Amino acid sequence: MLKLSRIYIMLAVLWYILIWVLSSMPSDSLPPVGELGLDKIAHLTVYLVLALLVNQCIRSNGISPAKASVLYMGLLVSAGLEEWHQVFIQGRSVSIYDFLANAMGLCIGYALLRYIFHSGKGVQS
Repeated sequence: MLKLSRIYIMLAVLWYILIWVLSSMPSDSLPPVGELGLDKIAHLTVYLVLALLVNQCIRSNGISPAKASVLYMGLLVSAGLEEWHQVFIQGRSVSIYDFLANAMGLCIGYALLRYIFHSGKGVQS
């Protein structure tokens, strides 16, 4: 049986790959978004789910708060690169507002992680 921490890592990596696959698809391959606000909510939610999965990895592997902060900085850079690479995809464009929604999802996840560390529940047994 797989150790729980490895399952969390696999889920986070698979979710991260899914984000990149979806963002690499031409716009005509994706369903219409509709209202402008729903698009930003989708971006925030996708990255919040990633953050929550990463938080489980951090907690189950006993990663320190300092290392978790560095990991989150890397995730923010990656979110920016994920948005930027869309300039090369047919029918897609770069949007600072999409990046900000991505970053907001990560920031909410990071805030939850900091709360967990400060409440003394940082590492799962």
